[in-house]
Amino acid sequence: MLMAVEKEKKDLRISLLEKLLSLAQEEIKRRSKNVEQRLSSLPIYKEAKVIMAYYPLKGEVDILEMIRKANKKRFCFPVMDLKTGGLRAFEVSNLDTDFIRGPFGVREPDRDKAKEVDIAEIDLVIVPGLGFDHKRNRLGRGAGFYDRFLKKIKPPTKKVGIAFDFQILESLPIHQSLDETVDVVVGENFQI
Repeated sequence: MLMAVEKEKKDLRISLLEKLLSLAQEEIKRRSKNVEQRLSSLPIYKEAKVIMAYYPLKGEVDILEMIRKANKKRFCFPVMDLKTGGLRAFEVSNLDTDFIRGPFGVREPDRDKAKEVDIAEIDLVIVPGLGFDHKRNRLGRGAGFYDRFLKKIKPPTKKVGIAFDFQILESLPIHQSLDETVDVVVGENFQI
């Protein structure tokens, strides 16, 4: 059973990643703007003071422009801790100068320029994913960093998955004990 779910996840990851990587930069910008508008209109976003976001990988929803325009909000970004397999949150003040290339080519805060944030301070976590489903399950890239991090997030902190509409599927293969859900999934034209 476990092997079948892993195979299904692997195949789905390949399929969704191919589609994401085939998107032209202009299309990513246009689609991302729609997700940004929907996300920024959510009451949980409007009320959040400390938000954990992510620096987009190629093809992912890009909300950096929304972050640049946000007033009176503090943004932190994940740093991968390869020893524990977890994520740590670091607050940045400049999206252009406070990042370095981290493991797996992911841009993450430069610890010399950023300040670590206690996860209890975070009001909202914006979660990337290759796919989400209508039960708010998430399909990540397979390393488990976000699942381990999300397990530590306690209410009232909210977890919002963002994706392009084609990444939001009817259902996903999941491991009940390993895979974490989000509270809300926001796409280009709808939310769950």
